[in-house]
Amino acid sequence: MNKLRGNELKKGATFSWLTSAVTTEQLARYAGASDDYNRIHYDDAYAREAGLGGVVAHGMLTMGFMARALVEWAGNPICVQSISARFTAVVRPGDVVEVKLVVEESTQSHSVDFSLQAFVQSKTVALGQARINLQSTLQPMGSNRKMS
Repeated sequence: MNKLRGNELKKGATFSWLTSAVTTEQLARYAGASDDYNRIHYDDAYAREAGLGGVVAHGMLTMGFMARALVEWAGNPICVQSISARFTAVVRPGDVVEVKLVVEESTQSHSVDFSLQAFVQSKTVALGQARINLQSTLQPMGSNRKMS
């Protein structure tokens, strides 16, 4: 079920979600899952030589955090109809990422459009948009849904 109810679906309503501190183990696991073994994500000396000031998290990991916030809000991953993001700054091991969802539009309890913002402290690290299909919350994950 949605974390927000009734008036909270009005334009401008917000929901925030925090990650745990990003770890180098998490970056290694993400590299394996995404098959992205770029050395900037695990080799500190290489990342410094590349001008990055040290190891940086995968941008798509940050987008994954944004998707996780949407799932926490909706209660079911099948509800996420679309998501897009643009990365504005790096995330590093030790950073705690806060994702803020802001309701932009909701239609007859059918879908909700969000703007997404990801921050490390007060610095914006990603911006995006997403749509949640609220009707998808009516059936549990793994049910025998018919697609039309």
